[in-house]
Amino acid sequence: MVSVAVTPVSVGLTRRAGSWRLTSALLLVLLATSFSLIGLIQGFGWWFLMLFVGSLILVAAAALRTLGVPRILVPLIEVAILTAILTVGFGRGTGFFGIIPTTATFERFGALGDLARTSIYAQGTPASPLVEFMFLIVLGTGVFSIILDTVAITFSRPGWAGLAIVPVLIVPAVLFTDGVSPIALAECAAAFLFLLRSDARKRHQGIPRLAAAFSIGAVSIVVALVISVTAPGFDRGGAASFSASGISIGGTVTPLIDLGRDLRRPAPVHVLSYTTTAPTPQYLKLTSLDQFTGTVWKHRERPMNRLPAADTIGSPAGLSKGVATKKFETTVRIDNMNSRWLPVPYPVTSVNGLNGTWAWDPADLTIGAVNTSTVGQNYKATSLMISPTATQLKNDSSVVPASLLADLFVPQDVPVIITQTALDATAGATSKYEKAVALQDYFREQNYQYSVDTPLEQGYGGDGMAVIATFLQVKSGYCVHFASAMAIMARTLGIPARVSIGYLPGASSPGAFGSSAVYNVTSDDLHAWPELYFAGVGWVPFEPTVGRGIIPSYTRPDSALTLPTNPSGSGTAPSTRPLVPVDPTTTSSTSGSGGKSVIQPVVAGLGGGLVVAALLLMPAFLRRWRRKTRLRQLRDEWGGAAIAWSELIDTARDFRWHVSDTETPRAFAARVGDILSDLNRLDALDRLLLAIERESFGPPGRFHARGVADDLELVLAGLQEQAGNIGRLRAVLVPVSLVPVAWLPSSETRVANA
Repeated sequence: MVSVAVTPVSVGLTRRAGSWRLTSALLLVLLATSFSLIGLIQGFGWWFLMLFVGSLILVAAAALRTLGVPRILVPLIEVAILTAILTVGFGRGTGFFGIIPTTATFERFGALGDLARTSIYAQGTPASPLVEFMFLIVLGTGVFSIILDTVAITFSRPGWAGLAIVPVLIVPAVLFTDGVSPIALAECAAAFLFLLRSDARKRHQGIPRLAAAFSIGAVSIVVALVISVTAPGFDRGGAASFSASGISIGGTVTPLIDLGRDLRRPAPVHVLSYTTTAPTPQYLKLTSLDQFTGTVWKHRERPMNRLPAADTIGSPAGLSKGVATKKFETTVRIDNMNSRWLPVPYPVTSVNGLNGTWAWDPADLTIGAVNTSTVGQNYKATSLMISPTATQLKNDSSVVPASLLADLFVPQDVPVIITQTALDATAGATSKYEKAVALQDYFREQNYQYSVDTPLEQGYGGDGMAVIATFLQVKSGYCVHFASAMAIMARTLGIPARVSIGYLPGASSPGAFGSSAVYNVTSDDLHAWPELYFAGVGWVPFEPTVGRGIIPSYTRPDSALTLPTNPSGSGTAPSTRPLVPVDPTTTSSTSGSGGKSVIQPVVAGLGGGLVVAALLLMPAFLRRWRRKTRLRQLRDEWGGAAIAWSELIDTARDFRWHVSDTETPRAFAARVGDILSDLNRLDALDRLLLAIERESFGPPGRFHARGVADDLELVLAGLQEQAGNIGRLRAVLVPVSLVPVAWLPSSETRVANA
């Protein structure tokens, strides 16, 4: 009988070389992908950190496989390595021995994640290298590297690695004005081709290299063409490119950035139309951005009240009965807008005709969708026209309600130009009202210019402190910059302030048959404006943006009190900067009495899930380890045929075959042979039977038949084919061969002829 000899050393080297070859290709993919992200963050320290973390994980995975660690275990060890890196780099000593994470460590990660989630797009590009960005870089790079390694090597599907590359490329496609660099895209494509080529050389050594290259190239070109015409931002329009579906605002944590992009559309898009019973057209407010993190304004998440049909919304905060008000109705038809916020004149008291479930925020009367959006909505809103006088606004007391302390928050490291400009602009003003009017007039009288292009061209797009500091120097920007600057400056002066976003009144056209005028609103009417709080009146809008909007009547000279002229060259101001409180929603309590972190139950659940999953998969890991150990022993030519026969019996038991201790090898082989249809596998079974019989019943002495490992794998493959998908899955997850036969019930399930 002829047996095929297999040299164990050569087999081991081939597998190891294949792993390192693919690892080298993955390192090239990591490098090429990193080039597409250059320019997102200032400097290059983050880029070297990204390459270091990704290379460390990929090389460590290859080394583990070289040392014989089962491939299925490698991703779990990679996750442990990444967790240790994050603990050392960002845990601030909260881990055991500085490397093993604890609950406090995951709370720290959650806090950094919240900061990164709200800041990633807010600063414009390039952004400052903040610690939360570094955390996000390390975490994202680690996850990206683990996915690449798991897909390409653990599951031997390198072609699917492209699904991990595309989301990374979408980041610069969305954030960069010019989209993804063609050079970076070409580098990623070349690296992906090299990865596919490396895998092709490993798998199909008999295929001519030229033919394999052409086939891989053709497939990649088709994939690239599909991506280029379907994925957002992959054309040269980048972030300035928009779909034909119209306005989409409020879908991210940076609505002011969304607003700026829509204002830069090449051509305006019709959004909505409305009629109103108000004597003058009104702003349509979407929401209030009342939480400032230092890098972005966002809407503070609070519990909201459901809005049933014809329900009345609560009264605006701080409004007293002495302020003149008048109700009016506005009928709105949404034509081309997708938002979770509803555009209505502020303050709204009721809304009728909405489809879907909606809710309203008692703090700012924002109306938000629960299970729908603004697409195709037609509704009627009843609102109040509030007409305060200058005297009523001036009578604001200096005491700020506790509920509004968060609306005074500014970070401790406010640029000097912001605080000093606020003091200079309001020099001589004594009341909050006078300071507010002085701030509005400052922007309109100090040669500021309205431009949606200058911030983008000079690299200060966004609404964070650094952006506003640059805006105050350049004196050119659009409504986002004017509104953000005035709101931040008002807070430094002790006036609660927030930024509102929505639409200007739009252009009117005559109604049919003498009906009310119809106002048409386009994307060019998107707007942001500051609102400042005054006791007895509530939140009052101001209009600092040059050349846009309507200056409120209560800030005009005929209704406002005469303000002192700002002295030129004044080195001191009559008032000092007030002490501003810390935003309770953005700082964590240092005492043990604070509430539990939102991330804590998530981390606890995730940790518990991982423990349960590890326990459930432990039998599969042990069974796989036993089989690999036996095959290695057989290939090392010191393991006898008994090892191969034990593996064959254990596999049969895993497939729920009944194997009796009294059954002879020949009887068992006959049962196995009945289900093997392939002649090569039948021959392999015969050679295994001959080897075990010679070893068991032959003359004393060591006997070894070459090729036993290969014969065993052929027979095992035949058993797996006959077991079916469910049988194979059950054998992997619940390998009964790990349990001694004596411990099992006497009635084992038989799926083959006993």
